[in-house]
Amino acid sequence: MENKTAKYVKYAIGEIVLVVVGILIALQLNTWNTQRIQNNELKDTCERMLQEIASTKKWVAGKSNFIDSVVVSSNKRSLYLMQLKDPDSIRQIYNSLEGLSKVISVANDMPTTSEFLNDRNISELKNVRLKEHLLQIKQLLKFGAVVEGYANTQLSGIIEPFVVKNLNYAKMARDKDMVEINSPTDYSFFFNNLELENLINLKLETDHSKIDYLLTFNAVLDRTENEIKNELQKYQ
Repeated sequence: MENKTAKYVKYAIGEIVLVVVGILIALQLNTWNTQRIQNNELKDTCERMLQEIASTKKWVAGKSNFIDSVVVSSNKRSLYLMQLKDPDSIRQIYNSLEGLSKVISVANDMPTTSEFLNDRNISELKNVRLKEHLLQIKQLLKFGAVVEGYANTQLSGIIEPFVVKNLNYAKMARDKDMVEINSPTDYSFFFNNLELENLINLKLETDHSKIDYLLTFNAVLDRTENEIKNELQKYQ
């Protein structure tokens, strides 16, 4: 009787052990599978962020180049002509005055990066440096909107009122659909005009701030791009 009981106990214990081992294996497989899914999701997100960063860098380069080569250049040209105080040269000023009212947007959105920062998988990212770079991008995107708001306020608050009151906008904008009726004849207005001088210099200051912002943004994008590439090597 005792032998039968002992055998039964051993059998029961063996069954329990097998069940426990089976549960542990199942849990381990489930954990492994969950981790595999999370890693694949993280890898996919990193690859999409790389594509987004690449396109954003092109956007940054284009904006920075246009602001510098067109807007800033035009405003510098206007100041140069005003400084010359030459009756013949000043007649060319309407060719460059468009830089005064031309506002180039630096506001942007990076949906993949922004979405990832709010995603549960961000907790699975152990790369602290990459997290810091991504948060910097988030802050810079917000700052870009602030810079944009300031530039638009400057345009609507002080530049456009001056243009409407003192300049021929059709001649200034050179838009094919606009009609220039009251063509300017007296260009002495541009000599010793402190208000216009200040407006152009304020616009230059704003546009230089935009360029500085874009350069900073691009540097952070470069660092983030390199760190993402390092992160992706872990999933090879």
